[in-house]
Formats: sequence, C-alpha cells, structure tokens
Amino acid sequence: MILAHLSDLHLGFRAYGRVERGMDTRERDVATAFERAVHELVRLAPDIVVVAGDVFDRPDPPAGAVVAVARGLEALRASLPRTPVLMVAGPRDTPRRPGDPGALAVLDTFPNVEAATGLSRSLLMEDLGIHASLIPYRAAVRHPPALPEPDPRARWNVLVLHATVAAPAHGGVNVDPTEWDYVALGGEHRRRKLGPTAHYCGSLERVALDPWDEAADEKGFMTVDLETGETAFHAIPGRPVAALAPIKVTSGEAEKLQRKVRDVMQEVPGGIAGKVVRLRLDGAEPADLLALQGEQLHGLRQTALHLAVEAGRELRVPAEAWRAVDAPTLLREAVSAELGRDGTLDDGVAEILRTLVPEDVPAVDYPMGLVDALDGEVNRVGRVSTSIPEGLTAVIGGGGRARRSIAELLVDAGLGETPRTSLARLWAGKEAETLDGAVHQAVEAVAEVRGMGVLDAAIGRAGDLGVSAEQEAQGEAPAKDRIRPDQDEVAAEFRSSEQELRELRGDAAEVDGDLEVATMDWLRERQDAETTLVAFRDRARELRGRIRQLQEAGPDAPCPTCGRVLARHHEEVLRELSDDWEAVVQDGRWWRRRWEQLELKPEHLQDLEQRALRLHAAMEASSERLEILRARLGTFDESGRRRLDVPDGDLGNVVRALGRVRAARLARVRDLLLSRASRFLGRISGGRILAVTWSEGRSELQGDEGPLSPLSEEDLASGRIAVRLAAASLVAGGGQVLASLVIEEPFDRLDEESRVRTLVLVRSLLDELPRVILFSRGDAVDARPELFECILEVRDDGGGTGPALRPAAAGSGRLVLRDAVPMTPPAESSG
Repeated sequence: MILAHLSDLHLGFRAYGRVERGMDTRERDVATAFERAVHELVRLAPDIVVVAGDVFDRPDPPAGAVVAVARGLEALRASLPRTPVLMVAGPRDTPRRPGDPGALAVLDTFPNVEAATGLSRSLLMEDLGIHASLIPYRAAVRHPPALPEPDPRARWNVLVLHATVAAPAHGGVNVDPTEWDYVALGGEHRRRKLGPTAHYCGSLERVALDPWDEAADEKGFMTVDLETGETAFHAIPGRPVAALAPIKVTSGEAEKLQRKVRDVMQEVPGGIAGKVVRLRLDGAEPADLLALQGEQLHGLRQTALHLAVEAGRELRVPAEAWRAVDAPTLLREAVSAELGRDGTLDDGVAEILRTLVPEDVPAVDYPMGLVDALDGEVNRVGRVSTSIPEGLTAVIGGGGRARRSIAELLVDAGLGETPRTSLARLWAGKEAETLDGAVHQAVEAVAEVRGMGVLDAAIGRAGDLGVSAEQEAQGEAPAKDRIRPDQDEVAAEFRSSEQELRELRGDAAEVDGDLEVATMDWLRERQDAETTLVAFRDRARELRGRIRQLQEAGPDAPCPTCGRVLARHHEEVLRELSDDWEAVVQDGRWWRRRWEQLELKPEHLQDLEQRALRLHAAMEASSERLEILRARLGTFDESGRRRLDVPDGDLGNVVRALGRVRAARLARVRDLLLSRASRFLGRISGGRILAVTWSEGRSELQGDEGPLSPLSEEDLASGRIAVRLAAASLVAGGGQVLASLVIEEPFDRLDEESRVRTLVLVRSLLDELPRVILFSRGDAVDARPELFECILEVRDDGGGTGPALRPAAAGSGRLVLRDAVPMTPPAESSG
C-alpha cells in the first residue's frame, strides 16, 4: 500500500520581479516543479496521494496558480482514476475571515479529491483499508486545537497536518506517533524525520525569498509503503541556487575586492546565468559594497536571475558593553584624559569637572514601552480591551483613522508619564517624513541610551555657571600655560588607535565565532541527548507493552519473533524481555541525567561569553577614543597649528573637552546606526539598495549605479523602516531598554516583496524586542499569517456591534508529539 506525501507546493510564489513570457519567472519555476511531480506520481502509481498544506503561496492566488493545480489534478484523475488525493489547508491557503473558505475549497469539488479547509475531516476508505484524519490550519490553531484519533476499524491510520513541532507548554495538536501508521507533515521546507512514522517531506522548490539555507538540499516528495514502513524520496529538479563561498576582504581595498569578486564568479560551475546567487563579503562593511557600483555589479545582476550581495557578519555588541551604570564615572574619565592631553588637568579643573558631572545623576527609568494590554475607549471604533502577547502582533483592517486612533491609545499606554525624550519619540513613531530626519532622530535616541543625557546635562551646567566664552576673553577666567600637542603627535596617536581598534575587532570576531560554535555544539549535544532519551523511552514503552501482552495471555501467548505458541518457553521469554526492559530503563535514566546536566550552559561557554563581553567593551571604548582623536585633528588649521575658537580658562577647557567627547560619541553612534541600517536595508530590498551613507550632513541611499536620486516612495519607505528598526535594535538590549516597538507608516508604502522581507526581518529581532506591534492595511499579514503570534482586525469605521478588535487566525499550527510513558516497572499480572 503506497502513499505519496507532498507538501508546501506554494503555487503562485513570486520573487525578484523577473517576468518571462508574461509570467513571473519564479512562479513559473514553482508550477514547473509541480508539473514534474505529477508526472513522477503517474509513473509511480501510488494508492493514495496526500498534500500537507500550503498548496498556494497566498489566500488569493493568481489565476495561473489555480490553473496549474487544476491541470495537475486532472492529469492524476485521468491516469490514476482510483487514487484519492487528500489535501489540508495551510496558513498560506487560509483567508483571514473565518467565513471565507479560500481558493483551496474549490478543489474539494474535483472528483476523488478531499480538501479540508476549515474543520477537521475524518475519512474511512474501506476499499483501501485506510482511515485518514485531515487537520487544516484553522483546526490546528483554534483553542482548544483539534484532537485527531485513529480508527480501530481501519488497517492503516494516516494523519495529515500542517504544523511546526512545539514544546508541550506551548500547546498544540497532541499526537502520539505510535497510534498512527504514518503522519504526513507540512510546514517545513526541508525534509526531516521526527520518528519512525512521522515525516516532513519538504517543499518541491526553494520557495523562500532568500533560499540560501536550502541551497544544497534536494527538493521533491516522499512515498511510504504502509505495509512495511519503508520510505523513499523522489527528487524534483528546480532552479539552481548558488551560495558562493564567502570572500575575505579588508575594508578599504576597493580594487582587490573587485578582482576577488570577478575570480569567484568565474569559478562557479556552469556560471551564474539564470541562477539565484548570494555573494557574501566577510570582513566588509556595507559601505565597502560601493566599490562594486557601476558596470561590474550591473553586469552580474543582468546575468543571474537574482544576486544578493551581503557585507560580512556584523559584530553584535552585547548591551552590557555599553549600558554602563557608572556613566558619570566613565564620562569623567574620558574628559580627564582629554584635559590631560591638553596639559590643562589640575586640581581646579578636576573640581569643575566633578561639579559638572556629579555622582548622583538620576537613573533613567527603563524599559520604555512596557505595555502588554490595551484598554480604553477609541473614537469611531468603540471599546478596545485586548492583551498584547510577546512576539509579533498585527492590527489590521478597518479604516486608516481607526487604526491610527488605536495606535495612539497604545502609545499613550506605553509612554504614560515618561518625559518626551529622543528615545520616547523614536518609540512613539513620531518621525520626520524625510530620510535625514529619520537618521537624526535615530542617532539622538541611540546616543541618549548610551549616556548622552549625562553629557548634555554637564554642558548645560557649564552654561548655568555663567562663565561664557565672552567672559573668559575679558579675563575673568585667566589662561594657564600648558603643553599643546601638535598635529603630528595627534595624527600618530590616531593611527595607533586605528590599529588597536582593528586588532580588537579581529579578536572580537574570532571570539564571537568561537562562541557561536560552542553554543551550537552545546545545543546540538543537548538535542542529541533529548533525542536519545526519547528513543529509550519509546523502546521502554514497546517492551512494556509486550511484557503486559505476555502476562495477560499466559503460556498460550505467541512468540514475539516467530509467532508460535510459547507454551513452556513462556517464563523464559518473559524473563528475557524483562531483562531487556530493565537495561533500557537503566540506560534511559543515565540519558535523562545527561539531558538535565546539559540544561545549564557549560563553564567553558560561560567563559567565552564573558571574554566576548570584555572584548566588546574594550572595542566600544577604543572606538570612542578614535572618534575623539578625529575631532582633535579637526582643531588644527592648514599650517598644523591649533585653532582656539574659545578663549582659555578652566571652564572653557572643560567645555571644549566635553564637546569633543560629545562629537565623538555622536559619530560613533551614527556609524553604528548606518552600518546596521544598511544591513537591514539590504535585507528589506533584496540587495537592490546597497547601503545608506552620510556625507556633508545629508543621507543617501546607494544603488547599483550610485546614489538613488530622486528617491521613489518605495525607496524612501525602505530607508526609513531600516533606520527605525536599526535604532530599535541598537537600544533594545533584549527588552532591558526597549520593551516593545510600534511600526506604522511607512510600512504600507513598501512594495509587496519588501513588506514580506520586513516581516521576516522583524521576526529575527524578537530576541531583542520582546513585542512588535504592526499597524497595517493587512495585505502582507494576509499573505504571511504564520509569522504573527496575534492578528487583530479592526471593526470598520462607523460604529456597529461586536468587539472593536476581532482576533484572526495567526501563527503556525503547533504539533505536540505526545511524550512517551515514564520509565516505571510494568504492573504484575494478576493471573
């Protein structure tokens, strides 16, 4: 009895904007893969075909996708008229509104096709001896979720479900794999085996916008012989995806970078023509990608179907490295070092510095935006009362004014009595319409969190002392003789600091790499221990079942191996099985202890984390020192002499030093922000926009040919979103500083693909930002409901009855593999 298992067809998938013969190229690729799979099914002639969800890529598939699946089903009906096709709807097949069954429901009308889209469906096919339980997306995410049960009348029981594996604490569809002859799963695009009978077959094509993780994977479908349990994989060829080996480059070496890119492209077997290609440049900053602008990059993009050019991995600075609780002490140390270089540091200046930067600086009240519920009356909407779970939440639909009113309620709840600081303005989303304004606001917010408030307060106190530069010039604050460092000394120190920073970055990158490897090894070892423990539990359960059967049947029990009546060998076989059971239990207990030991991070991993933290803290301090020296170099005129635009005096000297430290910190923050925003911008735009740069007080978006001018609405929206997300990511500190983030405009101004990419990017930031709340019309949300923990639909403007916010299906369906029985001795037979 052969069952064919397909899933995640994603018919209608579109990407990269390439069109051939009037059809999106990637949409054609996916349709072709399905057509090839149908031909292979006809050749194999299975007894039953199941499709485990996400037949379409979105609830409103293009006409070509519907035609493709209809042709495939017709081909199967014509060639295999007695083979039933069973389908379940995945999140991509399921419209937001519960009353809309979606396009997949149309297929339910085809002869010999069963397509479950709303409620669970149980089918008993007596001629095949198969009972099939179909669990569509809506049934998997409802509360409580569906509870599938096998049918004892059937010879084979099959479960078809689109879900991701979850821990029991998170809830989901509870499944005991031992009760099912086969569990056909969808929801993962890579082939994976969960147990003897539970399998993900993977997708037929690489249907991620950035498919690099699947570049080396074979795509196709599976067949299983229900009689023997043997499985087979059937590969389906698709469009080649090439994740090129990373190129190691040194920042600032443009010609060498161009040459290395040419070399690596020539080494690709068969070239890059028509392929989906990723080029990663290790060691490069986003600004270094600009060396490829012009003919080289244009030619590569024209040759490949899609080319993603990525800068090297960013060093993620831990929040502890910059969120120092002793910010006043660090500021005094930095300013004292500056005064020491000027030769003006003495007891009187030190006293002024202590006055300007006192110890008792009030602590800032973090975290910002700590809001987990909404409760209030909203004009034109009604009463709003809802919780906001951790993760990604969408508030969609309704009218623009209604969403805006709900967003204002959320902002008011999150701000409370908080002073309207730069960080508060960033969180509230009150940003300028221009890219320059967005960058300025983001820089101010990040700088505020990094202690800029302490520095600005010191400068403000200097003004309150009433000693201005004009008063100093009148002699009220006499000058002191001092050693003036010349330009050559400052330049030499600058070069030394540059070299020190490069070495620190190299050390930090190495330790970060070691930390990543050690963390993965620990997680893998813990997963292996858990997998082994589950295997021992399953074996113990199987042996216990056999022992009970033998105890209940007595000497008339059949032999577990040959099937003959045991008779006088009954006690001997029972004793052997009991010995085996005890050995399995003993080993299982050891693996349980091992699994419990691995719950805590090993000591060497903790040491690596501490070393990485120290290196990042040193790198932050070195970066600030370098920027201060850069500012000092700016105080020399063309002849190499110091420009003294402020008269000498103790207070003036301190204020100048404070000013240099302030300029250095702003420059450091702007560099960090632009670097991260450029990386985010590359992900949002699919590599079409290389970087966001800053020159002469203006920001620019850089494309393949140079600065993008004039900016389109979509490009401006991409830049503003990237800058906002980068700023939030830099200050979030795992929720210690920023507990949530609101995203509104200009999200809906992005093009369709960029909106989806932005959602995927936001998902990757949830470790830093515990809650992200998106206010949107809802197109992208409808296309990717599985990315959200919660979707709330706003009632249309104009009043009405019912709740102001209606929950919609969200998140992935969850599968909970029922835990095996505990390892306890079997009950003794009473007979």
